[in-house]
Amino acid sequence: MDPSVPTSELPEVEHHKNESNLHKRRPSKEEDEQFHSNLEGSHEAAKLRRSSSGERMQSFHTPVEFSWSQFWTTFLYENLPPVFISPIAVLLIERSFTRAWHITQHRGLCLVSTKHNSVGFIIFLWVLIYPSSWLITTALTLRLFGYEGLVQNVDLFQMILAYFFLFMRRLIISIKYAYFRPEDIALLGLPAPNWDGEKTNRRLVGMGWSNPAGFPGLIEDELTCAMDENDVSLQGITFKLDEDVCNKMKNHPTNELFAAEKKNNQKDEVNSGFILHQILRSVYNIKFPPIFNLTVMLLAFSIALLPIIFRMYYGLDVFGETLFENVIFAGCTFGFLVSLNIMTFGFICAHDFKRRFNSMKRLGELITFPGLAISDFLFHIPKEETKNNSEEPDENLTADSENEEPGPNQKNPYVFIDLKKRSNVFAWMNCRKTLRSFGEGFYLRIQGYTSTLLLYSFFCIVILNIIAWMQLRHHVSTIYLIIMIIIVIASISIFSISKAIKLQTLSSSQRELVRKEIFLQEEEMWHSDSQDSIKDDLNELRSAKALLEQVDESINFNDLIYKPTKVLGFSANQNVIGSALGIIATGAFLAIEGFSGSGISYDINGWFNY
Repeated sequence: MDPSVPTSELPEVEHHKNESNLHKRRPSKEEDEQFHSNLEGSHEAAKLRRSSSGERMQSFHTPVEFSWSQFWTTFLYENLPPVFISPIAVLLIERSFTRAWHITQHRGLCLVSTKHNSVGFIIFLWVLIYPSSWLITTALTLRLFGYEGLVQNVDLFQMILAYFFLFMRRLIISIKYAYFRPEDIALLGLPAPNWDGEKTNRRLVGMGWSNPAGFPGLIEDELTCAMDENDVSLQGITFKLDEDVCNKMKNHPTNELFAAEKKNNQKDEVNSGFILHQILRSVYNIKFPPIFNLTVMLLAFSIALLPIIFRMYYGLDVFGETLFENVIFAGCTFGFLVSLNIMTFGFICAHDFKRRFNSMKRLGELITFPGLAISDFLFHIPKEETKNNSEEPDENLTADSENEEPGPNQKNPYVFIDLKKRSNVFAWMNCRKTLRSFGEGFYLRIQGYTSTLLLYSFFCIVILNIIAWMQLRHHVSTIYLIIMIIIVIASISIFSISKAIKLQTLSSSQRELVRKEIFLQEEEMWHSDSQDSIKDDLNELRSAKALLEQVDESINFNDLIYKPTKVLGFSANQNVIGSALGIIATGAFLAIEGFSGSGISYDINGWFNY
């Protein structure tokens, strides 16, 4: 803060306590202040590792990478029966009883220790998850290898479809651990509290990442990792804004790591880390829509009930005639109910793509005149969240800071980042790069889950064509079941992909904003030359324009070429949806041709007369 501003005019704000669950580096306010005090300028904050000491440099997080070894290891653990066989596999691979024990507990392969997880979660696994896994696997085995006379009233393809929902869940878990950071993988082999149920929940897309505001410190941890990955410290890079706006920001309660000011700031400067943190807290405070959960429940139960309804219609025993058939039908039903989990992932993917779009859009709105009203920009902690986190509200907060509408006599200035200033261009681009990497481990998993979901609909198309062209024995309900699954899964996948496309398209839109600004600045520089304007202002404008040209190139390369949002390994655009729909439509057309050409008919019980 500028020393010319009397401290009496600015009420002291007690920053919210920082919570962190990072294992490689846990930043602190004191550490950051000491680091930034030794920097000579913003450019040094943008080369974090070079500006740090040797010991500190080793603690920075590196970009998340996919680990094939962890993928296949997890794939083996998850596909072997839990409790009985998977713990043995862990022991053989880890070659350490102690480490194998902790991995088994942390991964829930044979959960019995209350030190590693809660009693409620242990009961949940033993009552529902483990029995379901055993039942579905046993049902498939009986149908494949059981005596035909004892399983003839069960459609093999229904059992395969049900089992593949479980297989998809295991595939998603394998992708999850493949994107874990090495330090997290190492901690899985250590006793609690090095790793425990709370840390597991924070890493889950369906829990921590669907509602990061419910896990204190998660947003801040991921923002710290994103800065490390981009080799930048946003708290050492400042925006130049209106002084009134700056004063309001400096008095706004926030996390101590992302305060609006540091000691050497000028009165018109605000830390860029504060700006980005406010955006993230506002957007990521929005909870996962309950309508998605309701939709998933209705669809999952509809899929599970469809074969039962058809068997009742044809007058067949709902769960078969023999004990083997009873077990298989029960396994089918539980397998189809697993689709609830799979479809939820699809909606979470869509939700995350939307949050990323809103975050990036909000950052872009700050450079579009007049910007954002400060009352809309600043994040205000909901009263419920404040109560749950045992945080005391600041008595000095004004109506602005309590999320109330400003009165008629209150000013509500706008937060506008003027790109005519070189420092603002520099800060905005570093914020944007960091935002692109925010929660990258989750983001890469989200892209993988979207692709996995779409692949299941392709698998169903293949099954439908196998039945049609090879004329294999099946029940008529299987055809309707496959059609329903394809429509449901493909619709959710395309819904999620559409959000990814919207996010990817935003990169082009923001590039256009930057190019427009370059165009206007070029004209303004020519006008300034003809008017013999102040030399310093002209140099500032030329410098800002030169940096904006680099921003344009950077957005083009990073967002559109090097690291675009991907689905099935391809950049998310309308061609992906067109290709997916084309594959499904072609597969459906071939299946129809197969059914009509072979003259398939069904008996009075709904079975194919083969």
